[in-house]
Amino acid sequence: MEILKKEINNIPVTIIKTNKFKSIAGKLYFKSPITKEKMTYRAVLRSILLESCKMYNTPEKLYIKALENYDAYYSASSSRYGNYHINSFSFSSLIDKYTEDGNLDEVVNTFCEIIFNPLVENNAFDKETFNLIVSTNKANLEKIKESSDMYAERMTYKNLNQNKPYTFMSEIKYLDEMTPESLYKDYLSMLEESEIELVLAGNIEFNNSIIEKITSKIKNNKIYDNKLIITNDDEKDELIRVKDKASGTQNILNIIMYLKNVSDYELNYVAPLYRIILGGGSFSRLFKIIREENSLAYYSFARLEKDDSLMAVMMGIEKENYDKAFKLTCKVIDGMKKINEKELKEAKKTLISSLLESQDSINNVIGRYHNAKLFDLPDIDLFIEKINDVKIEEVECFSKKIKPNLSYFLEGEKTNG
Repeated sequence: MEILKKEINNIPVTIIKTNKFKSIAGKLYFKSPITKEKMTYRAVLRSILLESCKMYNTPEKLYIKALENYDAYYSASSSRYGNYHINSFSFSSLIDKYTEDGNLDEVVNTFCEIIFNPLVENNAFDKETFNLIVSTNKANLEKIKESSDMYAERMTYKNLNQNKPYTFMSEIKYLDEMTPESLYKDYLSMLEESEIELVLAGNIEFNNSIIEKITSKIKNNKIYDNKLIITNDDEKDELIRVKDKASGTQNILNIIMYLKNVSDYELNYVAPLYRIILGGGSFSRLFKIIREENSLAYYSFARLEKDDSLMAVMMGIEKENYDKAFKLTCKVIDGMKKINEKELKEAKKTLISSLLESQDSINNVIGRYHNAKLFDLPDIDLFIEKINDVKIEEVECFSKKIKPNLSYFLEGEKTNG
């Protein structure tokens, strides 16, 4: 695998050159500073662009075109990374050797139609399509209350500092305010006010016409140098306990922990290992102590959000076990100040295996490259070397920088049976 970089039409283009796959994949990234409104707008924008375009003005026509091109695949995502929002649009296709000459070119033509030639008239998105996408998004948000785990996670973040971008999320109020005109205005903002990058993977060269075809459509490329990672060093060292009630049978306990005064090295190499030892599998402390030894949880795991300098523990419990589960979990977290060689070795093995397995997908290859660029990570070989070099003392030192801040308990109103 070889990484090739070049700027074409003022757009950074990276080719991850490999013969491992029978397909070519590409992803176009639009990165810009996060705002509260953007979380809602860009999610709708992602959906409406994939729904149809001027050339293929119904989902059925777009679907048929993809089938005609040997089941070409198009997708999009809308995600926040720390202080930034990134919309990405992807395509993948078998190389012409396995289809017919010109197939990849046709796939990219459609890809460009989807992004750069949407179903728009008089500076507004098609009203019927707009109404469908907005109503679908609104229905999905309203259904969150029906899912205890999703609702608990949403409300957990509602109890954190609302000025921090990790509390920004899609909101019905922004959907209610949105119009076909305002969404089109945001679409233009995405094109004109984003830091843009094209990443391709497969057996492809820079002189391939599809690269020029994509980059020539872009007229502007901003460069942002604001820090990606959110810090919580300014947050108070106090644990707040919140109890809430909702319909349903599930009882959920979430604990949010700030990572304070941590280095980039700790975030990239030490924190992932800490997370696995704490709650990343059947050998983890949460699994063994909370689930197996004390039978306090149906599930229990830890999640690292390193762009937010956060760690979260999430578990499903019986309501009568709340106090005991909370106190024991806090004890487990405090006990992480001492770990052993067996735990660290198993965590390293788990992390490295997961990383290597992910590279069996061409889209994951692109995703890993972009993630590495965002967080200034080395290539996989050097990353694995650095993971293997992490010492027990480094994990134990990192554990002292973990500060539990919020315990959120969602109590179900109903009982099973």
